[in-house]
Amino acid sequence: MSTTPQSPPPKTLTLTSSTLFLNACNSLSDLSPQNPLPHSFNLLSRHSPLPPIPPNFPQSNLIPKTLFVVDAFRSSGDFSVSYLLSHFHADHYAGLGPNWSRGMIFCSAITARLLVESLKVSPLFVSPLPLNQTVQIDGCEVTLVDANHCPRCRPVPVQGERYVHSGDFRFCDSMKTDPAIVDFVGADGVFLDTTYCNPKFVFPSQDESMRYIVETVERIRDEKEGLGKSVLFLVATYVVGKERILVEIARQCNCLVYVDGRKMEILRALGFGDCGVFTEDASASNVHVIGWNLLGETWPYFRPNFVKMKEIMAERGYSKAVGFVPTGWMYETKRDGFSVRTKDSCEIHLVPYSEHSSYDELREYVKFLRPKRVIPTVGLDVGKLDSKHAVAMQKHFSGLVDEMAIKHEFLMGFHQMTLETDEKDGGLVLMLVQMRK
Repeated sequence: MSTTPQSPPPKTLTLTSSTLFLNACNSLSDLSPQNPLPHSFNLLSRHSPLPPIPPNFPQSNLIPKTLFVVDAFRSSGDFSVSYLLSHFHADHYAGLGPNWSRGMIFCSAITARLLVESLKVSPLFVSPLPLNQTVQIDGCEVTLVDANHCPRCRPVPVQGERYVHSGDFRFCDSMKTDPAIVDFVGADGVFLDTTYCNPKFVFPSQDESMRYIVETVERIRDEKEGLGKSVLFLVATYVVGKERILVEIARQCNCLVYVDGRKMEILRALGFGDCGVFTEDASASNVHVIGWNLLGETWPYFRPNFVKMKEIMAERGYSKAVGFVPTGWMYETKRDGFSVRTKDSCEIHLVPYSEHSSYDELREYVKFLRPKRVIPTVGLDVGKLDSKHAVAMQKHFSGLVDEMAIKHEFLMGFHQMTLETDEKDGGLVLMLVQMRK
């Protein structure tokens, strides 16, 4: 009987931050000998230990019992050369630029490309990781999986003790069947995107919000049929993000979407360059992408900028402008649809489309993972886990975390501490340590 030979399992990629960092610094020194290298390079070159992590370092940006710093480049120091970037949004990559040499940046391949092409970070210090594949870094197993936020955003589970760092994310049902995430049910902690951790933030699904935008474009386009170039549709987006909306408009409305040269460069890096959706010819479409705040300020409440909107409309030769501001901050809805601001020939639709989880979705995610603890990553003073704001956020997940595991862990630690003071019970101490492992 013949059998088909089995392929050997893929070998786990093993990386060492300090080795990668030393090699990167040496290469940088060869290329630019005039540039000073960080003190951490001198220490590691002499096989000396790095200084301890400062006691005031934000705990929401540090994986416990490791030197992995997550999305905290402004807080970088000689205490670590291991940095994780969850995704390419300015509030997460702040502190990075052409002069970065403080450590290795581990991230997804597309985020790595954006760092190099858009921020001009030296590729010497950027280490792209594969998707849905466990990589061993400094003795920890790290797996990147899709966070349903912006293209190629990843939560970062780290094994040993087991932690899930969600970065920014929008929870969806498919996460419940993702093997990489399922393996972390009962994790020691989840670093949670708490942008909308408030019961008032209840907004519709992304599909419902996208359907509203598409139907609005189609309705107005039908109303103005035969009037030629009369209505300009403006969609406000970030540098990265909201791409799903643009693709759906193009697909369902059978049109191209105009973007400027800088936006097109970003879209090409994200893999949208050849999808047949976007054009740099403004005359080829009346659906135009514009910068985020051009239609108005969104925080702490929406303040429309009709003056700027009219300028754009006039410059591009249209008689009416319809804008869309898609963000979870626009969570207010009306009986007959979402909120709309109008003035003269301009109207702005406030669409509660979010790439962050709503309050109910956050609770559902924590209920699914049932971790021992929740570590908020967004909000006032969340860097201090015992701050009143962090504690208040954690109370939203009372009953959803594994409180029995926390109590058991506390009692184990208490008994271990008691037994270690009693020389007669030395053998039993070893048994308890093994149980904890």
